[in-house]
Amino acid sequence: MMILAVETATSVQSVAVVGENGLCATEAVKQTRSLATATDRSHRWSIMPAIDRLLNALNVTLCDIDGFVVSIGPGSFTGLRVGLATMKGLAYGTNKPLVAVPTLHALAFNVAGLGFPICTALDAKRGELFLAVWHTQQASDAHDSLTCVMDPQRLSIENAVDALSAHVQGTVIVVGDGVSLCRQMLSGRFGNRAVFPTGIACVPSALSVAHVGKERLARGMLAGEKLTPIYLRPPDAKPNLPYRAVGSDTSSGVTT
Repeated sequence: MMILAVETATSVQSVAVVGENGLCATEAVKQTRSLATATDRSHRWSIMPAIDRLLNALNVTLCDIDGFVVSIGPGSFTGLRVGLATMKGLAYGTNKPLVAVPTLHALAFNVAGLGFPICTALDAKRGELFLAVWHTQQASDAHDSLTCVMDPQRLSIENAVDALSAHVQGTVIVVGDGVSLCRQMLSGRFGNRAVFPTGIACVPSALSVAHVGKERLARGMLAGEKLTPIYLRPPDAKPNLPYRAVGSDTSSGVTT
């Protein structure tokens, strides 16, 4: 089984192809602008060439892919929209299944083998975090070792630390780009029981999305036609629509 996955929820975007025996190839997608200013078109331009390069390097085509996996957030509005639209289009065009993986699940998968509770924290902007808490157990497969004990939420930093304290009393692994926002407060609350890994484990990646998605595909956990991203907050950008008072008739210019 060969899986193509994309991760576009954060600024560290990537694509990956995973085969029957593990990793085939992965590629980071370089963004020349921030997610706050990127457009749907700029994201689409960067994702599709990366997919093409990866498939060409492996000497495979989209027809060789058995399933598509996409990270569905929470995260960047633009990144999530483009990632989902791209993978929906590829799945529909090839008549292959599509699997959705929550971004915080893929992030937790990176450190599931360490055997401690996990806090996944992504920067939600405005001094807030996208947070989820996971417990781990001994299992032969990392997919079976993760149990979500606090569903993804958008919380202030103080409330996030309180929520984590309510679910974890011992050692906790904290990963994600939101660590820089809450590290000082977590260290004050947990002391040396809060562990902050560094490096590639700290960001969600298409590789971890692919591994989680591959297991979901094997279990028949397919995405429905009405799949939408997990946003957890309203968009920062609002449509520039003309204001119309309630009860007004814009066709006649008369307020009723």
